[in-house]
Amino acid sequence: MRVNILLVLLCVTIPALTLRAAERPNILLFFVDDMGFMDLGCYGSDLYRTPNIDRLAAQGTRFTRAYAAAHVCSPTRGALLTGKYPARTRVTDFMKGHERPFAKLLVPDWTMGLPESEMTLAKVLVPQGYAAAWLGKWHVGGSALSHGFQAGEQKWIHNRKDEPEDVKGAFTLNAEAMAFIEKEKGKPFFVAISHYSVHGPIRFEPGLRDEYQKIIDEKKPLQTNAGYAAMVESLDESVGQMLDWLQKQQLAESTLVIFTSDNGGAESYTNNAPLRAGKGTLYEGGVRVPLIARWPGKVAAGKTSEVALSTIDFLPTFAALAGAAVPPDVDGVDVTAVLKGAGSLERETLYWHYPHYHAEKPSGSILKGDWKLIEWFETGEAELYDLAKDVSEARNLAAEEPERTAAMLTELREWRKRVGAQMMTVNPAYDAAREGEGPPKKVKRKEAKAAKKEKEKNE
Repeated sequence: MRVNILLVLLCVTIPALTLRAAERPNILLFFVDDMGFMDLGCYGSDLYRTPNIDRLAAQGTRFTRAYAAAHVCSPTRGALLTGKYPARTRVTDFMKGHERPFAKLLVPDWTMGLPESEMTLAKVLVPQGYAAAWLGKWHVGGSALSHGFQAGEQKWIHNRKDEPEDVKGAFTLNAEAMAFIEKEKGKPFFVAISHYSVHGPIRFEPGLRDEYQKIIDEKKPLQTNAGYAAMVESLDESVGQMLDWLQKQQLAESTLVIFTSDNGGAESYTNNAPLRAGKGTLYEGGVRVPLIARWPGKVAAGKTSEVALSTIDFLPTFAALAGAAVPPDVDGVDVTAVLKGAGSLERETLYWHYPHYHAEKPSGSILKGDWKLIEWFETGEAELYDLAKDVSEARNLAAEEPERTAAMLTELREWRKRVGAQMMTVNPAYDAAREGEGPPKKVKRKEAKAAKKEKEKNE
């Protein structure tokens, strides 16, 4: 009798396990460097041609309130890998950050490289039978291999002589992704194609830039950088190649495809309007990013969602889809229900912490529903915006809404205490006349270059 009962249990359990395995998706992540919210046709660009990414949006759901965990790359990458706020991991700036020896505040001794002790996406997914690769830009210290991935080596980076001939190596990364998936055939996969595009310096196919310049001269669009436009188009073509390959391999139906960016667009190359500012600032142009999800039959096609999502949500969501436990101290939440069409999340608050100098001075931010507050660390002053009525953050309501401002400031400061956020301290070497200067070595290099130019001019 006991044997018969065991046989019955096995007959019930094995199909259930098989069903769960069959429901687990492959995950393909296109993680773009510095792509702004307005850098795609499907998000409103009147210049950039992105038919393949637009097709992805038409086949899936486009999120209009997706946020990067930081306004620069390394902290956002660390947040994606761990599901934690940068303030918690203390990876709060890009490697190696900006030095300001004469600034008003001293930058804390932050973690310049994600500790290998952190539980990463790879360490969560691989034990569940996933093959995991991180291909392309890494930029969080160490390597993808040292953080649990089975493939992934940053072979080049911006401005290197060994950069591939194809624009920013986009098609080279595709080839690596295809080879990895073929090699691990039979296993569910997580593959991140972490693009070097569209970060500067600008690269483009010969002739394409001139084509865009003609369009700019004739139509006077919002965005006006022809070289950048050409680079965006090349990125789009590479995305199209990868999507077509998935279809040919009969993997499209079983693959969750995510397309997003590590921070907002750089104002030196693109225009994020109607969003304010761009990369390096906590205004919407610096942290609101494109996010598209496609999973045929699971993620609604042709839908737009206004639910506020964050980079920190990827790990808990992917863990849930893989049937894995979510590690402790994760700040993100499982947004599977939102991907499948739910119109809201219980969470209504997101936070940012940037105790560094960059395009703007050090600051922190809290987003609560439609209300957003930015705190400036040098002065303690706050700005308050109602994004539902003022997405461009043109009207600071802090003086008109003193109670709300005080409450949100208190909540932001309490959050910093909870996550152990590092704070800045007063700089005894502060020099108002020199506070904008960078590291001494860079200053000397600039002075030397200026002297050389002056000498050449006089010769």
